[in-house]
Amino acid sequence: MDDVWVGTDGVDETTTTGTEADPFKTIDHAMSRTYGTASDPITINLTGETFSPSTTGEVFPIRMISNVNLIGQSEEATILDAEQTDGVIAMDDCENNIISHLTITGGDNYRGGGIFTHGSYPILSHVTISSNTAIQGGGIYTSLHSGSTLTHVTISENTAGFGGGMLMRYSSDATLTHVTISGNTASGGGGGMEMFSHCEATFRNVTINGNSAGTYSGGIESWLSDFTLVNVTISGNTAGEHGGGMRLLNSNPTLTNVTISGNTADE
Repeated sequence: MDDVWVGTDGVDETTTTGTEADPFKTIDHAMSRTYGTASDPITINLTGETFSPSTTGEVFPIRMISNVNLIGQSEEATILDAEQTDGVIAMDDCENNIISHLTITGGDNYRGGGIFTHGSYPILSHVTISSNTAIQGGGIYTSLHSGSTLTHVTISENTAGFGGGMLMRYSSDATLTHVTISGNTASGGGGGMEMFSHCEATFRNVTINGNSAGTYSGGIESWLSDFTLVNVTISGNTAGEHGGGMRLLNSNPTLTNVTISGNTADE
């Protein structure tokens, strides 16, 4: 099957071909009309517009399926805005997915306001995840053996009870390269990021700055998890109780060329 296009001037009809000249209107409809394989994945190309309930009638969350990529024009041009109707993207047992060149915003969900993954392996490149809300994992929530790869990603201004920017749980893995985690807020712990229960992560050329937590760990909180930091800056983060920059419980980090400065905690 050929790659398809989605644009705000498209139509969701059975006769629509999904070409650039005859695009679908919603991502949800495009998903229902595509079928990729591991050897021949399908790309859903998005025009440089805002896809939301009010502009295109988009239904959120966008439920990814295996072997389908979601590619926008740029982080500034292609916007997925759930307008607080639900989370923005949900992935359940998905593999072979690339999400790139777009912004994810306006999500509101119990877990994963921006992105929710369960047993999935997304690759995110040139993506901004901002202004999303959740109880757990304001920007990203990843759990149960998920493996995420983030390159040139910005996670900012998200809000949650735990893991304002990102929450990893239950044997999830992540590789973050050229990532900025900034301005996120958790009313509980892990303003920037929280790892809980046998997670593993590698951070390279990452900045974790200006995040805040009401209780513990303005920057990073890690419970029973191992992670590696290389060329990482953790600065200007705040916590209401302990661990302005980082708080570790039964965790084993490896740090190389890491700057931890200007972080504060009230106790």
